[in-house]
Amino acid sequence: MSTRIRKAAKAATSSTAKKVGASVAPRGLWVEVDPGFHVGNDRRQYLGSITEIPGEGFDAFGPTSDFIGRFDELDEAKEAVIMVAGASAPSISPESLV
Repeated sequence: MSTRIRKAAKAATSSTAKKVGASVAPRGLWVEVDPGFHVGNDRRQYLGSITEIPGEGFDAFGPTSDFIGRFDELDEAKEAVIMVAGASAPSISPESLV
């Protein structure tokens, strides 16, 4: 990882934690690689990408580029991508969902 990306990721993580407060921020590292285009990973796997559609919301895509959905908020789109990628914290066991 380049120094520039590492610094940007560190700054984004610390600013997100300050803004979120007691809420839980989406897991994984999210980087805006182009204006309105975000990609995420969680150190183990590629999570997916999110594209901002001005005036309409955020289109979320999974790790295999499958369309997940359109969301009003960036954090909602990130959460959806994380859930599809299976990268969320194991707070609920899969057996309890059956």
